[in-house]
Amino acid sequence: MDHMDNAQASGTVTIDGIPENQFRTAIEAMLREGRADEAARRLKDELVFLCGEGLPLPARFRFIAAQDVSVSGWARLIERIGELDRPGDPITAIGIDICQGPTETGRPFYETAFYTDRAWPFSRAGRIDLAAACGADSPAWQGAAEDNGDTLNVTGLEDLHAVIAAIGKLCESGMATIEEQRACIVGACHLAVLTHQAIRDAAMAEGLPRPMALLVGSDGGYPGFEAAALAAAEGPPRNAPPAAPSEPAKDAQRPAEQAAAIPGDNSEAWPEAWHLPPPGLHVTGTQLRRRLVTQESIAELDAEASPSLLNRVFGGLWRKK
Repeated sequence: MDHMDNAQASGTVTIDGIPENQFRTAIEAMLREGRADEAARRLKDELVFLCGEGLPLPARFRFIAAQDVSVSGWARLIERIGELDRPGDPITAIGIDICQGPTETGRPFYETAFYTDRAWPFSRAGRIDLAAACGADSPAWQGAAEDNGDTLNVTGLEDLHAVIAAIGKLCESGMATIEEQRACIVGACHLAVLTHQAIRDAAMAEGLPRPMALLVGSDGGYPGFEAAALAAAEGPPRNAPPAAPSEPAKDAQRPAEQAAAIPGDNSEAWPEAWHLPPPGLHVTGTQLRRRLVTQESIAELDAEASPSLLNRVFGGLWRKK
């Protein structure tokens, strides 16, 4: 079911006293403003009148929560980001689209897309900017992904999607009651919000290599929400793992100005990385990369450190070069 044209035309279907299209828009606005949890609560308030014995929806609709939904494939997502990153042109946004599945099951599939700032300035955008870009007929970055595939999958809602698909067929045929139409609207919105919450929570728990936008959208199917679960300008998710370059030798050769150009590179926040430590202290790889290695700098350190320290520190560095 892509829309509710028949219901809107009749003027008889309202949710919480407002027409279907206004209700759907209000829920989508909450998602775009970062109020997904509030949107879920509002939908659950409506589900009270639509779930249970003798009502269109099973009671499980009322009680399922985002923590009951699983998002798998996160480790592969992180790997794929590293594979697609380029010096000065890293991945800055991830899009997950809920795609219309086979009509007989109603179960969607999920497409993951990877974007850089060449598609749209994700790394500098806040939530308001992303909401404005989503507000057009199609998002500004549509069709500009670096790559896409089925990297992430969402499970735990399959039976509920099947229920909505069955009621949706009744709505399309014109055989659905007003109550069934209302249940289809609220139930479909609830499943979309649960998916949005689950993807957001997975990002917060699993982490991302750097602050980046996380977009949850739709490719066919009602309600067709398009909203950011995270904005890069909001900062890194909790427990974000450090970026691990697949080829350390190339990382060691990366110019400082290129490193600074990558969103999320926080070397400026670590002033000690720009100076070698006093003799006897451990020398980090970051410190070595941030200091220009010359014959003069080696001689300077030679006067302060033991030969064995020099051999260990600079011997390995010159071999990389």
